[in-house]
Amino acid sequence: MSYVETLYKQNFLEYASYVIKDRAIPDIRDGFKPVQRRILHSLFEMDDGKFHKVANVVGNCMKYHPHGDASIYSALVVLANKEVFIEKQGNFGNIFTGDSASAARYIECRLLSFAKKILYSPAITEYEESYDGRNKEPVAFPSKIPVLLIQGAEGIAVGMATKILPHNFNEVLEAVISALHGES
Repeated sequence: MSYVETLYKQNFLEYASYVIKDRAIPDIRDGFKPVQRRILHSLFEMDDGKFHKVANVVGNCMKYHPHGDASIYSALVVLANKEVFIEKQGNFGNIFTGDSASAARYIECRLLSFAKKILYSPAITEYEESYDGRNKEPVAFPSKIPVLLIQGAEGIAVGMATKILPHNFNEVLEAVISALHGES
């Protein structure tokens, strides 16, 4: 029986660590959950200045994300509705009324130029192999601003949860400038 107990404890710990690190809780370095980072990475790859069908973005992102298209689509809609890094076109739902977004084949998105300036810097971005070893994906974006505070975060993992409300963009930037100048 002690073998089973040891096995259970070890597997539970590995599973809990996986859920926390690789799915549910955002990374403080760039403020993104892995699926959000993979979506933005896919948009960086696809970027040609034009809108892309969300279905195509989801399909491209599946190279990096092993958990299926529904989770990618949901995360993309939530990320786009924050209106910080993704420009949207079409019915992405309504966060106030709870109306859901149209199907991925009907809505489009693209990166805002702000995202390219704030997040994208391939020369200093650390990459790791994707889940199947065929592609490289960013470990974290070298963000120039505290994304976690600006867009907020919500996630539930094994034994923990996070809920960080979004902060006022201008106030966060003023605080960053004050910190850089050594002010309190």
